[in-house]
Amino acid sequence: MSITDNLLKKRLLASREREKTVTGLQGIAMMNHGSEVTFSIKTPLGRLLRAETTFIGSNGKDNIILEYPVVSPQASMDYFHEGFWVTIKAISEKGEGAQISFKTQIAHIVEKPVRFLILDLPRSMDLLQLRSEARYEVQLQGQILLGQRALLVDFKDLSKNGCCFRYDMNGPQFDEGHKLTVSIKNPNTLKIYHLSGHIKSIHRSGGANNCGILFDEYGLEQVKTLLAQLIFDGAKLSFKS
Repeated sequence: MSITDNLLKKRLLASREREKTVTGLQGIAMMNHGSEVTFSIKTPLGRLLRAETTFIGSNGKDNIILEYPVVSPQASMDYFHEGFWVTIKAISEKGEGAQISFKTQIAHIVEKPVRFLILDLPRSMDLLQLRSEARYEVQLQGQILLGQRALLVDFKDLSKNGCCFRYDMNGPQFDEGHKLTVSIKNPNTLKIYHLSGHIKSIHRSGGANNCGILFDEYGLEQVKTLLAQLIFDGAKLSFKS
């Protein structure tokens, strides 16, 4: 077997280790209320519609509730009917993070007083682990310099290889692959840590934009020093007081 074949085999095995199937109830418990999901609806004639909407919740037994997406009246007539199949993809921020995907059917469409889609809870869902390591919840704030102004962000979690931060929904929109640096100041020593890297993922959840970053070489050096200055305050990692 060639070196290339060995590399492909290792990547395939690594991918399979990151994939697993869970029950529908387990999968839905990993989704955050108010988070963004993407879905596609396929008509019996094979026409396909892709859109985004918000996960409202579940009754914990047999139904999933989504906000009715913003689509044209014609798209509503063509694609939104009870019994049509829907494929859902969502991002779980819990633990090591995972992409959740499953296929189900539209059970009901609620028109008033608020428009909702009610879907059948599937028996199983597929998970794809997104991170190679667990991240630690932190109580940290940082800023990103954007020309003449600074964007303030709140960190959700941090690891030796990456992080996730959030900022207001009305803030700037970044694309995957975009390079940026988030600066964090230690309030005790006033030392500033520059966590540089590129965006690996971005999605909306709970009324905010959530960005996942993979550190570059300089960011990896900076985060090592930063982590050494943090302590567990009983709930999250924060600077020593």
